[in-house]
Amino acid sequence: MSSPTHTIRFNASTGSLTAGERSALLTGVERKLVAMLFDRLGEAISHQEIRDGVWGENWAGGDEALRVTVNRIRTKIETNRRKPEIIVSVRGIGYRMLGVRG
Repeated sequence: MSSPTHTIRFNASTGSLTAGERSALLTGVERKLVAMLFDRLGEAISHQEIRDGVWGENWAGGDEALRVTVNRIRTKIETNRRKPEIIVSVRGIGYRMLGVRG
């Protein structure tokens, strides 16, 4: 795992996310997803747990909605969304947010 180098600030009330020098306002779904990752900063969270937390346990959709949502967030806060340093994929598990709370 990479060492956290970005300072992460997240305001769940406003949906404001700042990672390093980049800031963004998040949609409702993006906000739920980031809240889960931010609350467990540095910890890998499974796809299933994220789907249940963001869309509910009865969500019939697959992983595509999750991938699209993560990609939208990466577009907003990553310097290079193709080589993410903040929201990273954990192969066979799910996603992890790297950084230090600011």
